[in-house]
Amino acid sequence: MIQPSAAITFLTYEDLTAGDRFYREVLGLLLIEDQGWARVYRIASGAHLGIVQSRRATQKGAGGSGVLVSFVVDRVADVDRWYKRLRNEPSIAVDAPPSKVREIPVYSLFFTDPAGYRIEVQAFTNRQISERFRTN
Repeated sequence: MIQPSAAITFLTYEDLTAGDRFYREVLGLLLIEDQGWARVYRIASGAHLGIVQSRRATQKGAGGSGVLVSFVVDRVADVDRWYKRLRNEPSIAVDAPPSKVREIPVYSLFFTDPAGYRIEVQAFTNRQISERFRTN
């Protein structure tokens, strides 16, 4: 079987400018490809998030579509830093302060981006699980 060398998760956007501002300025992701009506940002080695103008997208849907983008960070303290950075950001809705997920070894923060997509910043609280997700 041929293994992929990278992955891009695409989200549709009515307002591409708002999405670009959010992912570049608020979350600090690096824009690596700008095709005008579609943009791709690096999350980590081989992992990317793309936004595409709704009218050009092959897949439709936004908030409530079942899409959840999770950014995995190394430490619980990193999730807390994201919360401090995002809690007063006017372009998004942060659900609540970060917390431990009862059923699984994850500490996370949930919020909604400007187009209504659900975003999570999470840290695994189990070292073995955390190691499986490290890129270096």
